[in-house]
Amino acid sequence: MELKQKTDQIAALAEETGSAQCYIVQANEVLLDLQFQPEPVDVYAVQKGVLTLLIGIAEELYLLETLDNVNHHLAPEWTQLSPWDEAKLSIETLLSMTTGMDDDLAPLGEVNRSWRYNNTAYQYLKEILTQQSDLSLQALSEAWLFQPLGMNHSQWVDRDQLMPNGNAFTGLLSTASDLARVGQLVLNRGQYAAQIIVPEHFVQRMAEPGSEENPAWGWGWWNNKSDRYIKPMRETGTVEGAIIPDAPSDLIAARGAFGNYLYVVPSAELVIARTCLRQRDKPRQEFEQQLWSLLANES
Repeated sequence: MELKQKTDQIAALAEETGSAQCYIVQANEVLLDLQFQPEPVDVYAVQKGVLTLLIGIAEELYLLETLDNVNHHLAPEWTQLSPWDEAKLSIETLLSMTTGMDDDLAPLGEVNRSWRYNNTAYQYLKEILTQQSDLSLQALSEAWLFQPLGMNHSQWVDRDQLMPNGNAFTGLLSTASDLARVGQLVLNRGQYAAQIIVPEHFVQRMAEPGSEENPAWGWGWWNNKSDRYIKPMRETGTVEGAIIPDAPSDLIAARGAFGNYLYVVPSAELVIARTCLRQRDKPRQEFEQQLWSLLANES
């Protein structure tokens, strides 16, 4: 996949669709570094891909294991499930979004089978990380990931929404260039600047199908090789086909609301990061499908 001849078209698309930043690196060469708005922005669910890597680092530090029951780390009755169902919840369950709960952590579906994009349950992964490390989310992120990767513009911030335990949801402010460093880490199977940051086996596992119901979702990352998927926040049925039909099948992605994306394509040695400001007074401009259609077009 040769991008050099299309950088002008990509830049025009990025500007037309309201991008904050867009950063592309292929085979270690930066092809595009656009900053329409240079300040860090909320990247929404792209944070899930980042947090999953932090879980992998914590496991390597022997602070937890993905197979751990959540109740080994949190006090029982943190959900509204029966004690028997709550005992089935593991860290892997929260990563794979098969919690069998609604946003109030009440029963909805079957634990470890039913796929639902549960942002509330996901937030408890952060609680486990901070409790097991005895560090704040920002401090552990800086020590384990941000500083080693040179991510100088990324910061966790509190949101207005509260978890059932009264603690605030957190969002991640970042830039496309910072996110591209995360992409390079994933592209290099957990290594960055010759340093092992995340175990290779964990990086490989997080992009594998996490459930039978939604095989396109792994642990915080989407894969483009599955033949069906469920749209997050609109779990009304299965959509046939890959998440991005025009993109390579080995693409994996962290995808956030309002057009925030981080794509990694190993076969092309390619990382693309795009951030976008939430613009309430303007209609949403579709970037993802247009980008990959452009790249798939040989002309």
